[in-house]
Amino acid sequence: MDLSYFFDTIYTIPPGMGSGTFTLTHWSILGVMSLTIYLIAHVFSRADQATRQRILLGTVVFIVVNEVFKDIMLLAVGRFRWDNLPLHLCGLNMIATLVYWRTKNLWVAEWLYGMSLLGGMVALISPNWAPLPLMNLFLILSNTVHAALVLFPILLLIDGFRPQPGRFLRVMPVFGLISLIIYPLNKLLEANFLFMSYAPKATPFEMFEAWLGNPGYLLAFGVLLALGWFLIYLPWFRPAWAVNKASASGKPLPARQRLN
Repeated sequence: MDLSYFFDTIYTIPPGMGSGTFTLTHWSILGVMSLTIYLIAHVFSRADQATRQRILLGTVVFIVVNEVFKDIMLLAVGRFRWDNLPLHLCGLNMIATLVYWRTKNLWVAEWLYGMSLLGGMVALISPNWAPLPLMNLFLILSNTVHAALVLFPILLLIDGFRPQPGRFLRVMPVFGLISLIIYPLNKLLEANFLFMSYAPKATPFEMFEAWLGNPGYLLAFGVLLALGWFLIYLPWFRPAWAVNKASASGKPLPARQRLN
């Protein structure tokens, strides 16, 4: 077991050491993370409400401790950068899980469904930490925290939360405002929060920058995000005529179609 690069980051690791993207190692990691998510969700679905709340709290604590521990270790080995501040989408989602736990706000839950579920899945499928080897602390922390960020909105769905496309559209301006703040902040700190300075290296997204240039690749990002949001909200979309018909009949809506 080679631990020579255990504390390296994507900025210090020598070329050719990475676990790669869509390699056997990457597929194995995805399999383990998916199985873990499934098992926790299965236990959650059969649990009483008190146990569910403990699992939700445990997931929030895990996400926060993971992020804090990562930054402490980066500081300890002298490899902390402005890029490590929680201003990437995963960091914003970490903050959102804390806010949701404190407030149980449906708008925050909507953010988590649209941003944390999709963002976590995209990060796991196309990890910017792919240059790191399997036996690397920051690869382990990155995979597990993003799996937890996928898990949390899934648990909310099991617990009764029902996404609403219209509510998500009203959440989107918050993301837009954050992006407007992040863009100049990236220039000031020479950072790459939300990957708005350049496409993440060692990921399939690099090809967009090669094709469309910088900042042209952001247009491709936007199109892919819109497609992802369309797909995850498609099961929850109901045309107005279906709502009116259900209301006129006096019949209760199916559970997955009830408004929160």
